[in-house]
Amino acid sequence: MYGSHLLIPRNASQHAAATRYRPDLRRLYASDPAVRAMSDFLHDPPMTAAEDCTLDTALDDMFRLGIRAFLVVRAATVVGLITAEDIRQARRGAAACVGEIMTAADDMPAIDWQTLQQSRISDLLEIFQGADVHHLVVLESESAQCVSVRGLVHRSRVERRLRA
Repeated sequence: MYGSHLLIPRNASQHAAATRYRPDLRRLYASDPAVRAMSDFLHDPPMTAAEDCTLDTALDDMFRLGIRAFLVVRAATVVGLITAEDIRQARRGAAACVGEIMTAADDMPAIDWQTLQQSRISDLLEIFQGADVHHLVVLESESAQCVSVRGLVHRSRVERRLRA
């Protein structure tokens, strides 16, 4: 539904690892605002992969950058999400590139930016558990026809920061 208009924020650049903003990684509490758990692409540019990127290259890049997921893009439009776990599972099969195994944009687990701003960490935990997902894409409406990917929330990172 929103895949054809799902854009990377205008001021985000691809693979800017040398200048990446590091979000606050202090301990989280269930009552904290949910936005504290988000990687905000306005400050921390999203890591991306092309649909034709090989699985080995994508996994190597994830390992090198210390991340577990890439947005999959085609001409600055987000067409999907690929995780390290997706790649590990697919390497046993016949898939050769990211586009063959990614979660399509229409199927990505997502939360609206406005909803996230009104939510708590405990709300995120309920979503993760109820939907049995490991990432939530944060979407921000720019207009009725245009939605951008504002950020990403990683379940494992939230759980780790709750235990810190």
